[in-house]
Order: sequence, then C-alpha cells, then structure tokens
Amino acid sequence: MKNLQIYLNTKGAKIANDGVIGSQTINALDNYIKAEIKARKYVMPVDGLVWLRTDMVFSNKFDDFVVCYKNGRIVYVAPASTTAGDFYVYNPLTVGGVTGTAVAVAQQVTNSHRFVTGANWKNLWLGAPYFQQVLPITIQRDGNKNNLVDGVTKQFGLYGINLHRAGIGNFVNKWSAGCQTVPDAHWFEIIKRFNLGQVIDFTLLD
Repeated sequence: MKNLQIYLNTKGAKIANDGVIGSQTINALDNYIKAEIKARKYVMPVDGLVWLRTDMVFSNKFDDFVVCYKNGRIVYVAPASTTAGDFYVYNPLTVGGVTGTAVAVAQQVTNSHRFVTGANWKNLWLGAPYFQQVLPITIQRDGNKNNLVDGVTKQFGLYGINLHRAGIGNFVNKWSAGCQTVPDAHWFEIIKRFNLGQVIDFTLLD
C-alpha cells in the first residue's frame, strides 16, 4: 500500500514509498495514530479499529485506511472508505427533515459498535459479519452533490453507521450510504480478530 506510505509522509514520517508494509511503516503508522489520539484526548484502542480519512472528497474509491489493533498492537492495515459511494452522493436520503449523504465526522465514541456474527452469518445483513452501531455518533449531511465533503448540517444519533464489507470491486458504489466500509478480501481478515457481541469504539481521524 504505497498510498499509505505517501499519506504518512505528508504527516511527517520519512519512509520509503515502496508499497511494502513492513516494520518501518507500521511503526510510523502507530506513532502517528498515538500522537493524534493523544492530541485529541481520545483513548487508544486495545482491541478495535481506527479509521483514517485521507481527504474530504467523495471519491467512490477505497482511498482511506482502517487499522486493526489487537492487544494494543497493530495487526492489520487495509484500504477502506469512510464516505458514501456515488449512488448515495447523487441520491441522498432525507432523515430528520434533512436531505443529504451521511458522513461521520472525525470523533471517538467509546463502546459504539457491537460485532454481529454467528454460525449462519451468510444470512446476516449484507451476508457477512459486521459491526452494528449501538450508540449515537455525530454525522453531517451533505446534499449539494459536488463530490466534496462540505456539509454543514450536523446530527447526533443512531443512523445505522455500521462498519462492514464492501464487496469484491474497486468502487464503493451502493455499498455505503455513510457507513465505514472495507473490500471483502481485507474485511474477512479483519473480522477474524473479533468475537460475537464484542463491543469496540468508533475512532475516526481526518
């Protein structure tokens, strides 16, 4: 993931852009996340996910990142999207009297998402294990369809901003109306680290 190394270098790291996620990149990533969480007075996850939003654009691509922590250490890094796909950008929903695509703002909400799985998980929502939003988080709604995340109307509540799979393609499309999503190949690796009913924080850095 050369893009991760480029992103970290814009944040002050000095690592090679070789696409190899080795110890140097992982250390730089861990240091960056810890510094950001400390500056924002958040809590470092022991077991959980940290989402990194790389820009404020509805790109319809997996150009953000999710970092999986287990026992306080980074165990997996994957491409992700923290914004909705094109379908919902151009066909925004109306919720609470506000029309616009949901976008989770940078924040941390502890114990906000519960892992849903089971022996027959193919019968679950979207046909895979996922993290369900169980506590309110803050979102903004963006309805001007200009592909920039510049919505100013904020809402706080339960809006089904789940964490889940995003299929086998290269584009977000209909997979997200505001959820945090990860391509299947990486999602099914991430969820191996979690158990039924496990609750994690929602931590999004931008």
